[in-house]
Amino acid sequence: MAQAPRSLSQFTPALPDELDLAKINALSADKQHVYIFTWLSDLFKYLESLDEDGSTSHQMFVKNELRKFNTFSSSILTRPIRNLVGRCYMEVYSKSDRKTLFDVINEVLNTLNTGKPDKNIDSKFFLVHVIGDIFSVAGDSIMAMAAHGILSLMRVLRYSGNAAGYRTSIFRSLGQIFSMAGSFVDENLARDVWKQARNGTSDKSSLVRAAALDCLREIFKNSSYFNNQSDSESLKTIVIKAFDSPHACVRKAAAVCWALSLSVASTATTSVIEVAPKKVKKPLPPNPDHPEEEGPSPAPQPTRKVIEHVTYTFEQALEQLAGAYTKPGVSARMRAGVVETYTEFLFLCGTGEIESQYLTIVKSLLDDVLSSPNIVNHRFKILTCRRHIQFLLNDVIGQQFLGENGRLTAVKILANEFLKNYPVVMKDQYEPSKYALAGAVGALKYLIEALGSAIIPLQRSIGEALLLVIQHPNYTVQIATSDCIRAFILYVPSQLAHITTTIMNNLNRELAVLKGRRLSADVAGRCIGYATALSVTIGVTNLRPQYASLDLTSRIFSLATSLLKGSGESDVLVSTTQIQVAWTLISGLMSLGPNFVKLHLSQLLLLWKSALPKPLSKDSVVEKNSLEYSFLLHVRECALSSIFAFLQFNKRLLTADVSKRLVVMLQNTTTFLNLILAKKVVEDPTMRLSSSLHLVDYEMMVRRRVFQCYIALIDAQHGDGLQADILTSAVSLFADPDNYTSPLSTTIASSSGSYESVWEVADNYAYGVCSFIHGFTTTKFGFEKMQGEEKEERSWLDTDSFTSRVEQMLQEPTLGALEHDFIHLLSQLATSSGLVPWQSYPKSPTTAVIDYAIELFILLLPLQTEKIQESILEQVASFLNSTSLQKDPGRSAAVTANVAVALSGTLKLITGEKNNHKHTLSDESVLKIISEMLWSITVQEDAYVRIIAADAIGRLSTVGGQEFTGIQVKHTVDEIVKNRDPNARAGLALALGSIHSHVGGMAAGFHLKTISSILMSLSNDPHPTVHFWAMKALSTTMESAGLTYASYAPSTIGMLCTLYLSETHDEECMSVLSSNLEVQYSTVRVLTHCIDGVIGVLGPDLQEQPKNRELISLLIQDIANEKNPFAVVEAIKCYQHGLLFAPQCFDARGFCQKIAQYINSPVKDLRDAAIDGYYQLARNDITSVFAYTGRALEGHIWLAYDMTPWHEGLRSIILTWLSQTCVTEGRLWVARCQAILVKLVARKRMRSSRSHSQDITPEPDLGDEEVASFAASEAGSGGGTGDLNAKTEGGEPLKWQTRVFALNCLKGILGKNKEDPDNLIAKLGDIVRAAFSASTSNVLEMRLVGIQLLDDILQTFGGTPDPDFPDSALLEQYQAQIAAALTPAFSSDSSPELAAEAIHVCADFIANGVVRDVPRMGRILKLLTNALDSCMTEGDEITLGDLKGISSNAQVMLKLATLSAWAELQVASIEQVYLKDVTMPHIKSLAPLWLSALKEFAQLKFEPDLGPGSGAMVPGPAVNTYSAGNKDSVVHFYEQSWLKIVEAIASVITQNPDIIIAVLDDRRGTVINGGHTEADDEPTAFFFVLFGVCFEALVKAPGGDVMASKDDMPTILNALKKILLPSICGNSVYQAAVFAEMIDLFDRTILTEDYNCQAPLIEIIKNLCINHPASNKTYDADLDGSDNINDGLNQMFELLRGVILILTQIYPAVADLPMDPKPITAEVTAITKLAMDAFKDMVESFPFSIRLDLYAIYLHIVNCLLDTPSSQATVIPALLPNLKAVLKNIVKASMESDSQSYGQILQGIRSFFALLITTLEQTSHAQHNDAVALRKNCLLCLVVVIGSCEHIMSANDSLIDDCATAIIESFNNPEVASVASQCVKSLLITSSRSSFTQMLGRKLLPQLVALATSEMMLTDDGDEMPRVVCDILVAFIKSLDGERVAPAMAVCIPVILHNTKEDEPETLSTQRRQLIEIAGVDPVSFKSVVAQISPAQHLQLDRLMRVRSTVNPRVHEDDMVSTPSIQLKTDFAF
Repeated sequence: MAQAPRSLSQFTPALPDELDLAKINALSADKQHVYIFTWLSDLFKYLESLDEDGSTSHQMFVKNELRKFNTFSSSILTRPIRNLVGRCYMEVYSKSDRKTLFDVINEVLNTLNTGKPDKNIDSKFFLVHVIGDIFSVAGDSIMAMAAHGILSLMRVLRYSGNAAGYRTSIFRSLGQIFSMAGSFVDENLARDVWKQARNGTSDKSSLVRAAALDCLREIFKNSSYFNNQSDSESLKTIVIKAFDSPHACVRKAAAVCWALSLSVASTATTSVIEVAPKKVKKPLPPNPDHPEEEGPSPAPQPTRKVIEHVTYTFEQALEQLAGAYTKPGVSARMRAGVVETYTEFLFLCGTGEIESQYLTIVKSLLDDVLSSPNIVNHRFKILTCRRHIQFLLNDVIGQQFLGENGRLTAVKILANEFLKNYPVVMKDQYEPSKYALAGAVGALKYLIEALGSAIIPLQRSIGEALLLVIQHPNYTVQIATSDCIRAFILYVPSQLAHITTTIMNNLNRELAVLKGRRLSADVAGRCIGYATALSVTIGVTNLRPQYASLDLTSRIFSLATSLLKGSGESDVLVSTTQIQVAWTLISGLMSLGPNFVKLHLSQLLLLWKSALPKPLSKDSVVEKNSLEYSFLLHVRECALSSIFAFLQFNKRLLTADVSKRLVVMLQNTTTFLNLILAKKVVEDPTMRLSSSLHLVDYEMMVRRRVFQCYIALIDAQHGDGLQADILTSAVSLFADPDNYTSPLSTTIASSSGSYESVWEVADNYAYGVCSFIHGFTTTKFGFEKMQGEEKEERSWLDTDSFTSRVEQMLQEPTLGALEHDFIHLLSQLATSSGLVPWQSYPKSPTTAVIDYAIELFILLLPLQTEKIQESILEQVASFLNSTSLQKDPGRSAAVTANVAVALSGTLKLITGEKNNHKHTLSDESVLKIISEMLWSITVQEDAYVRIIAADAIGRLSTVGGQEFTGIQVKHTVDEIVKNRDPNARAGLALALGSIHSHVGGMAAGFHLKTISSILMSLSNDPHPTVHFWAMKALSTTMESAGLTYASYAPSTIGMLCTLYLSETHDEECMSVLSSNLEVQYSTVRVLTHCIDGVIGVLGPDLQEQPKNRELISLLIQDIANEKNPFAVVEAIKCYQHGLLFAPQCFDARGFCQKIAQYINSPVKDLRDAAIDGYYQLARNDITSVFAYTGRALEGHIWLAYDMTPWHEGLRSIILTWLSQTCVTEGRLWVARCQAILVKLVARKRMRSSRSHSQDITPEPDLGDEEVASFAASEAGSGGGTGDLNAKTEGGEPLKWQTRVFALNCLKGILGKNKEDPDNLIAKLGDIVRAAFSASTSNVLEMRLVGIQLLDDILQTFGGTPDPDFPDSALLEQYQAQIAAALTPAFSSDSSPELAAEAIHVCADFIANGVVRDVPRMGRILKLLTNALDSCMTEGDEITLGDLKGISSNAQVMLKLATLSAWAELQVASIEQVYLKDVTMPHIKSLAPLWLSALKEFAQLKFEPDLGPGSGAMVPGPAVNTYSAGNKDSVVHFYEQSWLKIVEAIASVITQNPDIIIAVLDDRRGTVINGGHTEADDEPTAFFFVLFGVCFEALVKAPGGDVMASKDDMPTILNALKKILLPSICGNSVYQAAVFAEMIDLFDRTILTEDYNCQAPLIEIIKNLCINHPASNKTYDADLDGSDNINDGLNQMFELLRGVILILTQIYPAVADLPMDPKPITAEVTAITKLAMDAFKDMVESFPFSIRLDLYAIYLHIVNCLLDTPSSQATVIPALLPNLKAVLKNIVKASMESDSQSYGQILQGIRSFFALLITTLEQTSHAQHNDAVALRKNCLLCLVVVIGSCEHIMSANDSLIDDCATAIIESFNNPEVASVASQCVKSLLITSSRSSFTQMLGRKLLPQLVALATSEMMLTDDGDEMPRVVCDILVAFIKSLDGERVAPAMAVCIPVILHNTKEDEPETLSTQRRQLIEIAGVDPVSFKSVVAQISPAQHLQLDRLMRVRSTVNPRVHEDDMVSTPSIQLKTDFAF
């Protein structure tokens, strides 16, 4: 990532020069705009940077310069200029003393009143805007001018005509005046404005209407004249009328206005005010151009008047809203407006009132609104109302207002005071309606998901309430309750068994009543409700296996099958219920997965076959009534539901045979459906199976299931054999103009001409349109989700603000609901944050059939032959062009949308990244048909469909190739030229952008010039629809073109700047039509998107283009100040990318300060953009971000996270912050996290008069003091928490999710500081306190994280000594707190997961050595021993403390956790000796339990089936524990523990094998041969379990179904090394089959794993070879006598080959491979040494005759290593001991061999010796490092060879001369000389041991003497050569004895004397020392030799011995002391 800017001085703004009017007039119009825009931007930035004093000092400059704009021509004063001038005024007057304010406003007003009011409107537009901005910020200082300003604005308003933007600005300015000075405006004037604003609410322009409503709101809010009954009712009428506007901005303004009036009315009181008397005539402002107009008359004296304000209670206010919502004839838009009013009203009320009135709100919404007769009589209204209420109760109240305590209170209210009112037990008791119950259960479900396990204290109340409601006979209530039960059980899994058992018992009771033929609708309904809930709870079993009851599944399946078998004995109505219950239960059982279903698959297939028979021929003849057909369809739908569930959850069982059978069943069902259609059965109303379902509904439900099953089969790759007639049927459903049935109300609306759009049809069918289209977003198809693209990608054009869901519903004609398809509950079993998106709810069967028909078309069409494809597409085209569609616009729009989606999906499938090559569309005729259809759709008026078709055209061009693309581009350009329709041009522009985007930048490069020129031309089109979509297409083109667009970038930037500064591309334009379209399609937003595209094109080149960069910067800085939040979002993204590509050129500080205000914005897109911006900067350097924004940002981040704990962006910022600073600021982070845990925030927000949606920046909910308190931790020294711990009055803790995240941050801090924890020692007490507090919380998640934090504390500080008492561990003082924190984990309200984690922490506490004395380990050790004792109890369930009654799965988990904990202690006892006292007393108990666990694991993991009849059941109680259905869950527990157990057993084998064998081994055998038994050749009883588990773990490659990770491989191999000992494994591993598999595994491990795995593997191989039965030396005499011996030798060779393979991997030269060796590291050196040592030991286990060859191989390997340059530095020196040992073994072998073998050995050694000499000779003149190292190593090897083999080498060998010469020549190389000298010294000293060395010494001595008397040379150590040689000779003499001493002295003494230098004292001292050492060897010989030397030498000797050394006298004196003295005749003056 690019670096942040290093210097900010360049971004310090400067005051611009005075505005040069002459220069401006000399410029062209475009340049004038740019110049003024730049000047104003600079001025605004400068004013923004000033403080109060600076702003005051610049008032006059601002006044003088900005007054010039009052006289500018109107063409210059465009919207950006107006905004900038207004901002400049606002900036200067918001901070200064406002001394020029009166003059400025007076001058502006006078200018506005100059001239006729209907002339120069553009100039007056500017003045009106400026007046409003000035009053908005400084109106309280010029209240006296308020009336003058209002009158002036009213005057121009009357003459504003239809100028939309102008009128909008006038109303805004009026509202701004009233917002600051409304209380000083007299009543008459206020009423005049009220009247004009009221008239403005009926304007044709949506902006004018919104501004007028805002003006009304400000008048109502800031004056007290209108809070009366009459005006309030008038305002209500205006608002409700405004709600019906097609534009959201009008509804929003109306909602805010009405909400404010209700809020004021609910708090109003009677007041006395001064009012002015009525006037006959209103005064007009003075106008010098019209003197006839009257000026203002003297103000009359005010009178006092009592005003009776209208007042409402909170309940009455809700009644007002409920009445408006449920009023007959109210449109969907009006209802949406009322919902937005609800939202605004609740925000104005505040948190306190909402919490206290929660029950009132719930009853009002559920009883007065949802249960209203005007709502419940229409299905679409019910669904819409339910969504609205979900939004209000969940998103508004639940998310925005209720904290954790408030949510818990709401849960209590819903459960105890609402849901428990059903069923009624008293006569007059309140009973909620079925609609209210469903809504309340939905709200409860949301609260449960939001609270998580925090609801555990309320579990009893919730469970009782849900069990009461589930018996309601209404299916909607049952489904909603089942969904709530699912959420409840997921978060309180301890209730799973209880609720499942209760529902099961209730179901059996109701079925008994049903069989008793006391049938009623209620009984049947209750049966279905219980069955649905039971199927959902079954599905939860897989997610919470620890709590599952294992015997229930078989009981449920038996119940279902018995119901199916007995259904034929009952009448139709009873049988219907029985069948539905049975198949519902089976559908739930399908979610258990393959392990359960495969046991019953054969039975299921028979049941499905009987339920889906093939229609007989007589069925087409025999007539049946509608009841019989309904029953038959119902049976098929229920059976197909279970098949669909089977296909969803059990694809692994879908074999070719099973899929073939299912396809036959589906075909039978399709045939039956066609039979009913052919008969045209007429339904008899008296013969209906269900009162709510018709025959056509049953038919649609069955057809939906058929399509679902077909799609599932295709997704599972089993759809190849499907017939093409399915495709025809699907096409008919979604494209046939006549194949639909529209509701009567829709038909009437269409025929009457009131049809507007298919997306606004409110009948939940909408002419049969599909549900894939949600505004501009198309939801993902099933195949996209199957490819891993689960997350829905929202279109860039679909905004996401707080109330966007309400607005989005207006464009959704088909709404989903859970009751439409209960299978959806089974597929949504996993937990998720927040609500499931409404779009994901299943649609009604009539809509779902169309959706699945389209998906089936998408999947099947590309699989067909070209002829069939062409035929099908021609049929689709004929449907699309049918004349009948022209008469039915609604069906035409629906068919068009369906076809567009179907074609788009097909092309997505073909062009997708994971495209299957079976899917193709390649025929030209096929492409042509598709192209023609798409072009016809692209020019449609519907924008949603246009986008889909345009995208499909781009994908089609990708499929068609280059030539086809050219044709498409030409066709598009031609159509644009000739078609002037704005919608058509917009669609064609999008098609151009899509073509370039999908074809790609390179392939579409030929058309880039054409495409860009056309799109830029269309971008200048004044029509908003055209230029908006053209710019969108242009941005798409830029993104796909990349650098190829760079040449067009400057012109594009210029065009964008021109368009931004123009009036035509602006929502405040004068045209009403254009203004309304601009509101819908924001040009500013798409223009900013284009700027972002330009930045992406230029990239880093921005740094080199200052002109373009400055223009871009000006644009995005100005757009960032827009009021449109989504334009600001795009500006933030632009700035992000600018900082990424050119960080030195964009102001990071300003960017951070700008987006700080948005981090808590109610607009989700804006908040996310700000968070993304911070994250981008934080990844580089988080400290700079806080330096830019101040520490208050920290508090904002944490509070924002507390509001949305699921937000990944906020989590990423905090984690990045943590990772960058937790080491340097560790203590501060601990304080920060501690503050989060204890912080109390005040959520009791009181009533406010400000709407949350008035601005894009949020109102701080929690006050500055909370934010400040978060930042206070930074101010305290030493990491103190400052004010963080201060209690906030009436506050509550942050949400538990936030606190859990803080605890996880603490865990991260410990992990980062684990290597050096000293920095955190001072905060250890706080950390322990936090862990203790968390582990004793009421929230299970917090308790679990608290226990894990304790474990991290132990891991980090376990080995840290106490600073005050070094002999004690630091954590010893916290032992009591830790034990107290662990104890609640075993309480009755704990969970198995928590107990298992606590057991692990207990083991870690003991293993870390906190307390080493066993008696002092206290409760913690007792917890472990009690757990172990509980595991040892046969037949009884495990009980840990008060944790009892747990399920069998949980018992397995706890048992394994206990065994794993003890295993950890046993492994740790190898290094921690004190642990032996802990573990050894229990080993005899633990070992059988460990082995039993491994056996169970092996059976579960590796045996194919476990279940009835499998014959592979675990013995004993495990039969009940490990059912097939639970196999995966239980195996997971074992996979976490098995390795620790294996490691523990292996460690016991190492420590005390006798114990483990005595406990676990049951071998019996007779003793033979001195204690050896026959059984010793057999493995121990437990060996194969250990070996098999380890072997399988090593075999399974990482990435698949792995048992162990890559990091575990060395641990497994080390354990295997300890297991593969003869006493454990016997000879079993040498069996041919076992050995072959083992060798293959070893080879693969060698080839694929790293050195950590190879090291233990070498040990294993070595031990196997040494302990091999064939390694016995007794077999040497006759190797061929036994085949077993030969096989054994082959196995030994395989093992040896493994070692060589390791060497070959490192050194390819060993195997003569032409590759470079691996880099030599410390690991490589260690592995090489280990391998060579193993080779040495393994060779000795072979028979003698084979060893000879292996010795040769060894020497070859050494030679190869010598030839490897990189191995010289470390490898060869490390191998010298190994070489010496091998050579000694060779010599030893030669002594025992015959003559022939002896000759072979001698020849091999001589060859190696000769090779070393040759190498020395070849490298004698080389000077590079590798050659020098090689020469040194060869010298050392020579010495090793000679020293080891001297006794078998011949003294007459010709190599002796060569050897001596080569060694002496090494002295000529200074870098090798020191090594050579040491070698020669060693050889000479040992020369007397053999004849060979004696001869070598004789050869070396003369050359040494010659060397000493030659010219002076220096060795590599800096020593002179003669001195070195003399030292060698002295050492040689000291090694001699007897007669050989004197001759050696005779040679050595003259050499020493020859090199005497009297001028070098150091040399003289050395020579004197050498002579003394020689004399000390043999004084007699020394005297005789001295006597024989020449007189000159004698004199020289005498002088040398008399001279005392002055160099380093201490050393020489020591030498003198240590040297024996001698007596000579001559006095040497010692």
